[in-house]
Amino acid sequence: MCLYPIEREFTSRQAVEAIKLWLKEHNLHSSLYTTEDNLVATVELSSSTGRPLSSGSGKGSWTVTGAYFEAFEHMMLKHHFTSSHIEVVQLKDWLRSKNCRPQCLFGKTLTEYDNDLLKFSNYRSILSLEKYLIPETLVNPSYIETLQPNEAYCFLNKYTSNSGWASGSSFEETVLHGANEVVERHCLSELYKQYIGFSEYTGEFYRIIPPKELLQKCQPSLPNIDEVSFIMSTTLFDSYFCACVMPSTASPMAFRSSGVSYSEFHAIERALSELVQNIENYDDAELDCDLKVTEFLNKYDKLCQITDLSKLDRLPLMDFSNLEQDSMDFRDHYGSLLSSVKEKEYNLLVHTAFSQEKIWLCLLI
Repeated sequence: MCLYPIEREFTSRQAVEAIKLWLKEHNLHSSLYTTEDNLVATVELSSSTGRPLSSGSGKGSWTVTGAYFEAFEHMMLKHHFTSSHIEVVQLKDWLRSKNCRPQCLFGKTLTEYDNDLLKFSNYRSILSLEKYLIPETLVNPSYIETLQPNEAYCFLNKYTSNSGWASGSSFEETVLHGANEVVERHCLSELYKQYIGFSEYTGEFYRIIPPKELLQKCQPSLPNIDEVSFIMSTTLFDSYFCACVMPSTASPMAFRSSGVSYSEFHAIERALSELVQNIENYDDAELDCDLKVTEFLNKYDKLCQITDLSKLDRLPLMDFSNLEQDSMDFRDHYGSLLSSVKEKEYNLLVHTAFSQEKIWLCLLI
């Protein structure tokens, strides 16, 4: 078996050892728990006095590696993350500067607030190394605006997202994971747009019969696996998106999960193993959130359809049952990302929140 996890530059052993060493050096403790089938792992981090700091879950073929990285990421964002190179700038100056490009979706709306001050962080382009200033409220899940909230701030706050936060053993590895997460969230949004009939939708989705190998692997954890709908599409950057949707007896919301990869097989594996993880970790807090979301969605005729996604069988069906794992390695994945972003004439902006040898935390937008 290959010792290198898919989409990771270092072996699982090297990655976990590096994080464990960092935790030891900072007097932090970790506890590891795995399910009986080893498809889901959970890592809990605590202080030297036993105070809980964060937890993270890993799934799929490399559960332990993923769990350690997610726990580390959650801890850094919740307890230690502070953006470097913060600048306080008037909106009018930012909107007129080279740090704000014409493609900025919020520029036109924000022009009427050109006397307001906001905090910005520096991001740089992966392709051109140009620097950009991005409003903190858009990208930092731990951000609290100290100024008096106004309409401009409230507008920006509606778009706040932690999509693209990722950690890894190298800068390139972290970039790949963060970029795939950004694309994944975008594709899921596009799927919802098509489902409720928005005219802006431009993508193509189809159902699949998933690989037999993956079904057999997850069957013990998903006895009702025949109820799962597998949806796929090719993304704007020529990677593959897969979503899994399964009716829930525990919640009015259907269970759902998704994944993006330059490997079709791995995109399906990510989505399916994340579904197992979501069901394994489902608790009263998740149910409470689902009830609130359902209450909101049910106020609108179109949006209420998103609760159970019951009409996915209208999509065309393709047979992937004999699909096998490919031989792509990390450099294939990373090279495909950069070449596609460049070819499509898009940009990829990154902000490094933390780095040391073999441990990185970045946000990509």
